[in-house]
Amino acid sequence: MIEDFQLLNLKNFYLEQVRVKSAALKKNPLGDSPEKVSPVMVPKSFSGKKLPVVFVLAGFTGNGPKYLGPRSFEPNMAEQIDGGVSNDKAPKAIYVFLDAFSFWGGGQFINSVGVGNYEDYFVKEVYPEIAREYPINEKKVMIMGVSSGGYGALHLCSKFPKLFPYCAALAPDSDFETSLLGDIYKSSPFLLGKSYAELKRLHRQDKILSRRDGHSILNAIGMTACYSAKSAHRLEWPINLKTGERDLKVWKKWQAHDPVYFLPKREKKLKELKALYLEVGVRDQFHLYFGARKMHDYFKKAKIRHHYNEFNGTHFDFAERRPILWEWIHKKW
Repeated sequence: MIEDFQLLNLKNFYLEQVRVKSAALKKNPLGDSPEKVSPVMVPKSFSGKKLPVVFVLAGFTGNGPKYLGPRSFEPNMAEQIDGGVSNDKAPKAIYVFLDAFSFWGGGQFINSVGVGNYEDYFVKEVYPEIAREYPINEKKVMIMGVSSGGYGALHLCSKFPKLFPYCAALAPDSDFETSLLGDIYKSSPFLLGKSYAELKRLHRQDKILSRRDGHSILNAIGMTACYSAKSAHRLEWPINLKTGERDLKVWKKWQAHDPVYFLPKREKKLKELKALYLEVGVRDQFHLYFGARKMHDYFKKAKIRHHYNEFNGTHFDFAERRPILWEWIHKKW
């Protein structure tokens, strides 16, 4: 269902929102509402032509609708795009800010027994709804995101290149050994001896994020729920929380979800992409430059066309990097 709503004063776009009562998420294991509302920016004038589409995926603990919220002393993403269109440095396209929040803060845009079927929700429900309601140019569809959103972009474009022929992944989650294991080791004293039910209760009571190490703990739980949940009620940690020894059986499940490992298995589909954009900061706090470099090396070896860049910044400096991405895809289209 498409709805109008007023939030921002944009020169080049109307704001609408797509409301989906998701069948894919109806019985999700975390009890999250299956009704999701994703803001949509629609050009005010486009002469009846079919429009390109940009799907924006948020990082862990973020969400698509939050990109339209007010920011201090700088434009939010919607305002940034609007300004780019005015200056002919961003494409006049439909922009969809996907609502994919969960109890733990996200679902990595995959189907997971521990979090829910967020891939199906997006690919089988939101995408078709956008295609039904708007005159989209299916040959010019880009999926993009930062961090976990970048992970989702890589996962989905390499699995469905015909749906997402353009992809931009900014500091995507990857090389889990260097980017995620640290948070699990750091969180192990807190996690040790606690049941999954207790961890949920503590989160509801705001006794996790309120801690100094709260984000690390939430990240450890959320990623484990995505990658190695035994069931809706049980998690399998990739390490022994007492000894620190890696559980190789569980770790293989994590590796199966790691872009460094799964992208080479999808090489044929990657070569179907029309353009691939990969960027990371050299001071990324989660050390995501290691995974980005490994993917870049693989893309070169496999002769997969891509844009790659490392910039002098951190994991949280992408507000100033996105205009470069908008200009890149504008030139492509």
